[in-house]
Amino acid sequence: AVGGARVVLTDPGVTVNLAADYSSNTLDWLAANVADNEAALRERAPAVRRLVWGDEAHTAALLAEFASPFDLVVGAELLYDPDQYPALLRALDAFVAGGTLALLGFTHRHEGERRFFEGAAAAGFRTATQWREGEGAGPR
Repeated sequence: AVGGARVVLTDPGVTVNLAADYSSNTLDWLAANVADNEAALRERAPAVRRLVWGDEAHTAALLAEFASPFDLVVGAELLYDPDQYPALLRALDAFVAGGTLALLGFTHRHEGERRFFEGAAAAGFRTATQWREGEGAGPR
């Protein structure tokens, strides 16, 4: 991590069946990617931990292990399933405090994404959205 920052990468560890006799999970893939880049990362390799949004045990374990609040929370492609928005907002609420910046990038797939931002505002988050023009861009 740049400047000695401590980085924690999370993933729910979704099982993926690649063949009838072989399965893996996304958390293992993330950990393998970090391990494959260990030489370049040196002592600054990020921690890899399981986090299922809304799972109180996962949240408590992360909060116990790592100092909270975090300075920066980054998420990518998190808004694909509107049914998961309440759990995602609970996770963000646990890890984000007054001075924390949460930056979420996503591909516009449906109008339901607006529900996430409405829910975030209702939960007390200050939000700003910047739609990018082009393929998958949000409403104008």
